[in-house]
Amino acid sequence: MVPLLRAVVVWVIVLATVVLPHIGSSTVTSTAAVTQLSSFDRTSALMQSKAKRMQAAQDAQVQQWASDLSQGLAQYQAEQARIAQAQAAAAAEALLNNHPPPPPNIAKIINDAFSPLGPAAVTWAMRIAYCESRYHPNSVNTDSGASGLFQFLPSTWSGTPWASQSPFDPVANANAAAWLYSHYGPGRWSCK
Repeated sequence: MVPLLRAVVVWVIVLATVVLPHIGSSTVTSTAAVTQLSSFDRTSALMQSKAKRMQAAQDAQVQQWASDLSQGLAQYQAEQARIAQAQAAAAAEALLNNHPPPPPNIAKIINDAFSPLGPAAVTWAMRIAYCESRYHPNSVNTDSGASGLFQFLPSTWSGTPWASQSPFDPVANANAAAWLYSHYGPGRWSCK
């Protein structure tokens, strides 16, 4: 029985000194490898998540820019259509009255000011602006002191809601003329 006991003791020693250390070290090594791999995976997942959020934010910004561009383009096209419409109305009026049409910006200013009062008011305004100033917003009558697109006298200009602005501002002058026309009719102008 001693040889059998001796054989068992030898195998326990071999097992304890040779086999078990290799089993333990391979377990530790594989655990460390798994831990490092898991840490890498976590970092990679966080970076991918951050990249996806950044891409989504960039896509949203591009969508917003595209929407703003479309809206701005639509507004620009509508403004160009209004200018063309005002220019066409001014050209038709000028042809009927045998005088040249106003520049496009002046036609639009007059049309914008008088169109709420109706087409007859726009026609009247085109005719009067040509007669009074030849569509020049900086015109001054040296005899009377009348000035601007619709040739306001200083006393008349001071009674309009635009008195704080320059009578040489074509928008203010046209709006003041439309206001005067709507309150007192066309009789304030002698130029026909």
